[in-house]
Amino acid sequence: MQNLRSRGQLHAGWGTPACRAPVSIPARIAVAARPPTRVHALPVGDVAHDLHAHIQTAFDLADAAAAAASSSSSSDGGFLAPVSNSLETVLKTIQEQLDRFHVPYSYGYSILILTAIVKLVTLPLTKKQVESSMAVQSLKPRIDMIKARYGDDQKKIKRETDFLYQQAGVNPLAGCLPSLGTIPIFIGLYRSLTNVATEGLLDTQGFYWIPSLAGPTSISVRGTEWLFPFQDGAPPIGWQAASPYLVLPVLLIICQYISSSVISPPIDPNAENANTQRALYAFLPLMIGWFALNVPSGLGLYYLSNTVMTTLIQVWLRKLGGADVQINELGPITKVGTARRMGSVATDDEAWSPSAAYTAALEADAAAAAAAAAAGAGPAGMVQQQQQA
Repeated sequence: MQNLRSRGQLHAGWGTPACRAPVSIPARIAVAARPPTRVHALPVGDVAHDLHAHIQTAFDLADAAAAAASSSSSSDGGFLAPVSNSLETVLKTIQEQLDRFHVPYSYGYSILILTAIVKLVTLPLTKKQVESSMAVQSLKPRIDMIKARYGDDQKKIKRETDFLYQQAGVNPLAGCLPSLGTIPIFIGLYRSLTNVATEGLLDTQGFYWIPSLAGPTSISVRGTEWLFPFQDGAPPIGWQAASPYLVLPVLLIICQYISSSVISPPIDPNAENANTQRALYAFLPLMIGWFALNVPSGLGLYYLSNTVMTTLIQVWLRKLGGADVQINELGPITKVGTARRMGSVATDDEAWSPSAAYTAALEADAAAAAAAAAAGAGPAGMVQQQQQA
């Protein structure tokens, strides 16, 4: 992990007060306080918590499921009707303006433009989610050390991890709501595109090699009935008619795999659900491609454009410094049982004092240890303690 360039924090135990060793606190430990460090484009490491990865996977699944579900929905149904109707109005307005300037494939380009507008509108939410995810991922090495130290003691692991998040100024759940907030918008976009196809506005609208953005499905041919089952080694509509409609799903699957390899964090081989994550990453692009075979090509065009734009945004945020991750400096990661002071010596007014939560935890540990020792010593141990007192 890249060393975060800020000075002046106490590093006890494992390099952070949250990962402490059971040692006494000196009366005066000098430390110079510094504001939170601003980090640009932290390297994407292993997943500290699988939450953000599953949020992204759930987001993709919701996209695909919405496309299938929206094919049977009407333009005026559902609680997302205001969103879908508004986006449908924007789509038609863009198409009319493109027609006004005699732009070819106006509906295809209007889908691309509307997708770009939606991505720009939701960019602040996406940025917030990525920054939160990167902040959590930057703490992964320290969390691994906590787990290695306490083994199967989940209570202590949770307590130490919570202290670590508190000291780092990181909220591991900060990226959940932004991710969930974008899903209704994209479901509304799916429904608006489906409504346009249902109204027959895409029947005569092609896009380069695609004969019709409403095809290959129709009222009489639903799902993959245009492709399966084969008849004499060919789809029911013939290879010549089916081939142009197969290009988009194939491109979509390829782009999904590229996107996953570029922006997905590496899978921790020691994680309990490592095999599940691998299966999801391998199966999800195929599932998205399958959904693209079941909907009008206009939605497939959206799938493809959204995947490409999402990948570009993630690369900008994660790789090119677009994300502005703020995290308190915790210093280098040190081995168990060491302590380190950094920064200039503080004055009397700047003497360090532990937080209330930190002190309470130490006192609770000491009380528990004393009680256990007293209980194990028996009457003889109690008499000895009284004599020493």
